[in-house]
Amino acid sequence: MPLPAGVVSRPALAFTTDALAEIMTACFEAYVVPMTMTGEAFNGRFRRENLDLQASRVFVEGEHPVALVLVVRRGWTARIGAMGIVTDFRGKGLGRAALQSVMEDLRKAGDRRLLLEVIASNEPAVRLYKSLGFKVRRNLVGYRRPAGSINPADVTDLVEVDPLTVARIVAAEGAPDLPWFMAPETLAACTAPARGLALSKEAFAIVEPAPQPNLLSLRTLVVARHARGRGLGRRMITSLAAAHPQQDLVISANFPEELAAGFITRMGFERTPIGQFEMDLDLTA
Repeated sequence: MPLPAGVVSRPALAFTTDALAEIMTACFEAYVVPMTMTGEAFNGRFRRENLDLQASRVFVEGEHPVALVLVVRRGWTARIGAMGIVTDFRGKGLGRAALQSVMEDLRKAGDRRLLLEVIASNEPAVRLYKSLGFKVRRNLVGYRRPAGSINPADVTDLVEVDPLTVARIVAAEGAPDLPWFMAPETLAACTAPARGLALSKEAFAIVEPAPQPNLLSLRTLVVARHARGRGLGRRMITSLAAAHPQQDLVISANFPEELAAGFITRMGFERTPIGQFEMDLDLTA
């Protein structure tokens, strides 16, 4: 499907980080989850995700950006890190045309697989992706644990460690096939203000401030295989809660629904309203 008349594609490499943040903010206006992005936040997020500015595209009419497709890549696998269209151009076929052009570029580059996440309640986007051949791999969910009273007997001092160390432990000891946001390759790029924490050199976590000051984001938690079944995961959660008594612990909606659901529920986490589908497409088909 060709792009609408007057709309052309430009590599995101031609734009500054601040400009891309402004374009992204405009493209997500009145979206299911609106997004306000600064240049600093844009860099912090997409640096971790392996953003490819040459493969990513800004679609413009004249000099006015009207759509954005951000592509992150590792090896033969690419992922749509974000895709948005300004409000005046929605429902006119631009999303389909823009994504098809990016898909064709990725095929030419030799990529073999394309991933994306989409908010499950965003029915028009889900229909679009399915019509282009994407299939739902799994449901991704989020959780929130309200701040509350702490049993002092459950509290253990945590030792700060390099987040890179935690990422390597997730690679060696964690669940296989984690979503892009939780993958050890993404965690390895976590830097301050993210913090790596260890408990008894057998349980590890990465936490970072969330956009809201009353929230603390739990990026990952892993217990060494030989130490499982001894309550170290529970002690890690309660110790984090004790160290941040005024903050709710949150897990973003990038967490596989089937992963550790019983443990998370026992630890007092509640599902958050927003869920996502992780979808993929075989680019070689």
